[in-house]
Amino acid sequence: MAVGEMWSAAYVTGTTRGLSRGRDFDAFCDGIADVYVGVRPDRPAEGGVFDADFALFDLGGLSLGWINTPGVQGRRDRQSVSRTPDDAYFLNYSIGPWGLRQRGEEWTRPARSALLLDNTAPFHVLADARQRLNLFSLRIPRSDLMLDYAATRRVNDMMATAALGRQVAAQMGLVTEMLRSGRTRVAASMASAVVALLGDSARPDGAARPDRLEQFKLLATERMRDPRLSAEDIARAFSCSIRTVQAAFAGNHETFAAWLRDERLERAWSVLRAPQSSAKTIGSVAAECGFDDVTTFHRAFRRKFGCTPAAAR
Repeated sequence: MAVGEMWSAAYVTGTTRGLSRGRDFDAFCDGIADVYVGVRPDRPAEGGVFDADFALFDLGGLSLGWINTPGVQGRRDRQSVSRTPDDAYFLNYSIGPWGLRQRGEEWTRPARSALLLDNTAPFHVLADARQRLNLFSLRIPRSDLMLDYAATRRVNDMMATAALGRQVAAQMGLVTEMLRSGRTRVAASMASAVVALLGDSARPDGAARPDRLEQFKLLATERMRDPRLSAEDIARAFSCSIRTVQAAFAGNHETFAAWLRDERLERAWSVLRAPQSSAKTIGSVAAECGFDDVTTFHRAFRRKFGCTPAAAR
């Protein structure tokens, strides 16, 4: 069966079978680049054939890639991380045995199992050269998980030794079956459930799951220095609608713009009061806190605190 017939729900399908040697490998790397950002398999030995199939799927805020390749290793090195940054995770689910090496850790997994890798750091996907690599990769924006290194390692350890691995593998198996039958919307819902399961499992026992509003605020705080930051930027980062962002703030009797302005002013107050900032000009403090106009900053500061920025020092 042709790849396009097998995966009718994919927005990209392709095969390198029948292409000339050398061209087959390059065509594969180009074809998967939309999902597998900065990731490349090892090139076959001189004169070696790289007969591979691939399909890419849009699952709303998530995306999924399927590759069927010779049993070659795949990797992302430091040069690739620097040259092609990608703030995302991959949840890899393999039909055959495989392994992962990242940040000095190594996991070896049996067939039909999953592991999580961080695409902001170098990694090495381990494959058996005697078998084809039949791999599904769910690409998850960092804003959907927000795991640090310790949490990512904890998730992989749990998937290798605890029930979490069976649960995630079973869910990913269902995702692939829904895609195979063309039921993309159902597959997207199941993939979102996998992400939620990973997020819950990554937290230490008893830790509360941050709600969407907290996640929006966390990202906005990190990007506060940008004077053009808007609710649309936050929505784009979380792959949701602007209305979703606005509704989250409205549920807390706030608007995004008013909350952001107050956060910037509070930060400006803290900076101005800090002894180590005494040499900073008012203009530089305003810019540091996301104000691109000093007059607007003065006016907003006086309205909130009842004094000028200079008097706050």
